[in-house]
Amino acid sequence: MRRSLTKLPCTTTTLALVLLTACGTVPAQDPPELAMPPRGNAAVTGSALLSSLRGLALADREVLLAHEFAAGNVPSFLRKLVPVTTQATIGGRTRTATFWCTPDYLGFGTDADWFRMPMTPTLAQSIADRLDCVMPTRRMVDAIWAAAPVKLAPFPYSPSIYDILSVDLFHQHHLQIESQRGARAQALLVAGIKKDVVASALIADWPDRVVIYGWHYQNGTPIQPLWKGHTFLHVDYSHGIRLVARRMTVDGVTTTVDAVLADPSLQVLLSDEGPFASWRYPAIASESFPLHDTFPVNGPQLVSWRSKFTAPVSVATSPPPPSGDATALRIMDPAGGTESLRITTGLARDAGVQADLLCEFRPELAANGFERIGVFVRDRASGAFDGTLSQQGACYALTWDSHDGRVRCLRCNAGVLTDLLPAPRFVPGTAWRRFRVEAAGDRLAFFLDGERLLETSDATHAQGAFGIGFHEYFATNANMRGARADSFHADVPGAFTFVMRPGLGIGGLELRRSRGVPGDWYFTALTVVPGSFPNGWFFGLDPTHDALGAFLGSGHPAFVGALDASGSQLFATSGLPPGIPLQGVSVELDPSVRLLSPSRAVAMTTR
Repeated sequence: MRRSLTKLPCTTTTLALVLLTACGTVPAQDPPELAMPPRGNAAVTGSALLSSLRGLALADREVLLAHEFAAGNVPSFLRKLVPVTTQATIGGRTRTATFWCTPDYLGFGTDADWFRMPMTPTLAQSIADRLDCVMPTRRMVDAIWAAAPVKLAPFPYSPSIYDILSVDLFHQHHLQIESQRGARAQALLVAGIKKDVVASALIADWPDRVVIYGWHYQNGTPIQPLWKGHTFLHVDYSHGIRLVARRMTVDGVTTTVDAVLADPSLQVLLSDEGPFASWRYPAIASESFPLHDTFPVNGPQLVSWRSKFTAPVSVATSPPPPSGDATALRIMDPAGGTESLRITTGLARDAGVQADLLCEFRPELAANGFERIGVFVRDRASGAFDGTLSQQGACYALTWDSHDGRVRCLRCNAGVLTDLLPAPRFVPGTAWRRFRVEAAGDRLAFFLDGERLLETSDATHAQGAFGIGFHEYFATNANMRGARADSFHADVPGAFTFVMRPGLGIGGLELRRSRGVPGDWYFTALTVVPGSFPNGWFFGLDPTHDALGAFLGSGHPAFVGALDASGSQLFATSGLPPGIPLQGVSVELDPSVRLLSPSRAVAMTTR
C-alpha cells in the first residue's frame, strides 16, 4: 500500500494564489531548453565515440547512438535553444512567428570534445519526438541561415575520392567545421555547415525517402535544393539534424509548428510548399532509457532482456505482488546455481536500477542452504551475478539471503565477493522489498525500500549490463523458489525532469514531469520571486515554509500527485495573466517517501 501524501480535496485556490501574486521586476528568464537528463561525467567524449562506431553496421550504430542520446550524452551548449523570427503579410496584416532551434546540429560528447553526428531520419525523428521537437522546413532552414551570426562556408568532400558514408569522414568533417568556427562562442547560431534533414510535404508521397535541403554558400544560395533522392539508409557526412521546438509563437501567442504548417493562412510563416499536415518520418523502434517492465502474466514487456540460462516464467506468489497483479516473474534455472535477467545499453556507463522483489524468509531451511536474490549493475560476466565457481561474477549488486535476511552491498570481481557495508546488516521477515542500486562514475549508492544503505566510491567496474540476479546455495534443488519480481525500472541517475512552459493560447501554463518511476509521487513547488534561483535552499528555489505546506496540503495536481504508467504527469491550465515570471522545481518521492529525486530548477514567464 502506497503512503498517501495528502487527503485534502484538489482545489485551484493555492494555484491561483501563487500565480496571481503581484511581483516586482525580476531578471530575464532562461531560454527554452531540451528536456534531457544531465550528462554523466563518465559518458564517452566525441573522439572516444568515434572509435566505438568504427566497423559497426548502420543499424548497430544507430542503436548505440540511441542509447547515448537517452543517457544524456549531449553537450550542454546544444541544449539551450535560440530564437529565429519570420514575418509574412497575411490578409493585409504583418504576422510574426518565432521558433526556437538548436544553435548547431545534433551531436554527442562534451562542449570541449563533441561530434556532430549524421543519422537516419528515423533515428532523428525518434529523438525529436522524445524532446517534443520537429525538424525544420525549407523555409525555416533559410530563416535560420539568415539569422545566424556565424555563417561558415561549406566544405564538401568529393565522393569519388572519399567514402562519404564512413564515420571517419563524419568526424573529419566535424573537425573541419570546428577549425572554421575557431573561437566563436558555441551558443551562437551557426549555419552553412550541413545539409538539413527537413520536414517537407514530399514525405507524404515518398515515405521511404529522406528529404534534404540547404548547405548555403556565403551568398545565401544553397548547394542542395529540396531533394528526395536518397532512401533512409543513405547517411553521409553532409547530413545534419537541427532540432526545432514544437512549441512556437505567432504574434506572441503560443502555438505549435504542426498547427501553423497545417493552417492555410499562417503556413507561409514556416513553409514555402503550401500547407501540409503530414511531415513526419517513421520513428525508429528501439529500447533505451528509461526502461520499465511490469512483468505481466504473459512475460516480460521489454524485448531487450537476456537470460543467463533459462527463460523466466510467471508464477503466483504469497504474499501477492504490490502491484496487485496475479503473478510475478520468476528468474531461476531449474538445474540450480546462478540465473539472471539482464539488459545492455551500449556504452552507457551510469544507471539507476531498481526492482520490487519478494524476500521469502525461510530460516528453517538454513541447514540445507539458502537462496540469494538481488539487482546488479555494471555486469561484465554475462549475468554471472555473484557466482564464485565456473560462473564467476563481475558486477556490483544489492542482495538479500533467505536463511538469515542478510543484506549485502556486493562488489563481485573474478569470483571474489566483498560486502562493502561497514558492518553486517540483517532484514529478516517475508515481504516485498524495493531494491535499488545507482552507479554514476565511481559513485555507488545502494537503497532498500528507500533507505540509503551505503554510498561509496569504487572504480573496479566502469560499465556493463544491469538486471535481476538469483543464486541458490541449497543442497536440495527442490527448495528453490527463485527471484520473483513484480516490476523493474532503469534510467540514468538524475533523469527525473520537470518542464514548465507556456501552454497553448493566451495565459496558458503547462507543468510536465517525466522520466520518473511509474507510480512514484511527485511534489512541485513554484515561486514568483527569484531569490537566489537557481541556488535556493529548496533544490534551487526560495519558497517560504508556509508556501511549501500550502502546496502539499492543497492536493492540487499542479503540486502533488502520482506519476502515470510512463513515469510522467502533465498539468495544464489557462487564463493566467501574461508577464508572470515563475520558477519551479519538482521532487520525485518513492513509496517509502524516504528517497527524494529532485529535478533541475527551471524558470519561465507566462504569455
